[in-house]
Amino acid sequence: MKCCIISNSHPTNDVRICYKLGQSLSRRGDVHIISTNGMVNSSINPYQVVVDASSPLKALPLLYREAKRLRPELVVCVEPITILVGLALRRKLGCRLVFDSHEFFADAHAERAALLLRLPVKAIYLIALRYLASKADAVWAVNQEILNQLFPANPKAENLLVLPNYPVANVWDYQCDVPGALAQLCEMRFDLIYAGGLTRNRGVFKILKCASLLKKEFPRIKILILGKFHDPGVEKEFNDSVNSYNLNAVIYYQEWIPAEKIGLLLKRSRFGLWLFNPGMKRMSLATPLKVLEYFAAGLPVISIKTPLMTSLIAYNKLGMLCKYHSRDIADAIATMLKMPEDEYLAMSRRCIEISESRFNWESLEPALFKLIDHIL
Repeated sequence: MKCCIISNSHPTNDVRICYKLGQSLSRRGDVHIISTNGMVNSSINPYQVVVDASSPLKALPLLYREAKRLRPELVVCVEPITILVGLALRRKLGCRLVFDSHEFFADAHAERAALLLRLPVKAIYLIALRYLASKADAVWAVNQEILNQLFPANPKAENLLVLPNYPVANVWDYQCDVPGALAQLCEMRFDLIYAGGLTRNRGVFKILKCASLLKKEFPRIKILILGKFHDPGVEKEFNDSVNSYNLNAVIYYQEWIPAEKIGLLLKRSRFGLWLFNPGMKRMSLATPLKVLEYFAAGLPVISIKTPLMTSLIAYNKLGMLCKYHSRDIADAIATMLKMPEDEYLAMSRRCIEISESRFNWESLEPALFKLIDHIL
C-alpha cells in the first residue's frame, strides 16, 4: 500500500501526522506526508515532502500535483479544504479518501467572527463541512462528539472511527540530546508546568493570577509555561502582567520546542496544568493530548471541573479539579503542593499505569487497520 497524508497547514513533523498516523501506516506500506512546512525526509518511511506555497489556498494545486506523482492507493486529508485535493485525486487515480477530523472545525471557525454572527457562521461552515466529509470513503475523529456533529443521522456508521490523540506508548522513556536553549531549564525543578497554546481561553492569565496568590505561602514556587503566543496583544499583556505581579522569579517561559523534546521539561516538573474556559464547548468536550502526555510523564493534573475531566481525572484519582476562578485554582494547587510525598508518588504511578494500559496510540492500531482494510 502507498499512502499520502496531505495538509496545507500542519508541519510534516506534526506529532499526530508523523509520529502516530505516519508511523502506524508505514507498517502497511510507503507513507508520504505532504505539507507546506516542516522537515524534508526522502530516505526514511514515513517520508516527508514540503511544497513551496505562499498561502494555504495556493498550496492546494501543489499538494495535488505532488500526490498525483506518487500515485497513492490511500489519501488522508487533515483539513476540510484539503478534502478537495483528495476528491480530485480519487477521481484521477481511483484511490481511497479518508478525512482525519482532529478538532471542532466549525466551532473554531465561528469563534473568529463577531459575537452576533457566530451561530450563522457556524451553521454555514457546518453545512459545507458535512458535505465534504460525506464524500470521503472513511472519516476518523479524535472523539465521538465530532462524529456526532458531522454525521448526526448515523454517527456510528461502519466507515467512521473514533481515533483519539493518545500519546505513543512510553513516549518519554528515552534519552535525547538537550538543546543549548534548554540547558538551564533542564537543570531546574518546577512545581507546575503548562504546555500548549497561550490564549485567554486556555487560562494563561489565570496561571499568573494564581501565582500571585500562591507566592506568599510558597515563596519558592516555580511555574514553567511552555508554548507559543498567536496574538501579539496577548503576549504583551502577559509580559506586562508578569512584571506588575512581580513574578519574574516564579514564572519561567519557554517558547514552543520540538515535540520530541517536551519530555525533557515534563520530567523536571511535579504537576501539570490544564486550565480552560469551560464555556468553550470544544475545549470541554475534547480530551486534550497535553493531559495524556502529563500522565505519560507521571504528572498528576490540576484542571477545571467538567464531566469529561471528572470521568478522567477525579474518577481515576489522577489529580484535582476546581472551578474556573483564580482563587479556586490557587486553592487546588496549594492542596496538591502540600500532598505528602508517599501520596504524590502513588498518584504519579497511577498516572503512568493508566497511560500504559489505556491511553496509548498503539492500542488504537487494530481498529485503524481494520477500517483501512475495509475501504481498500
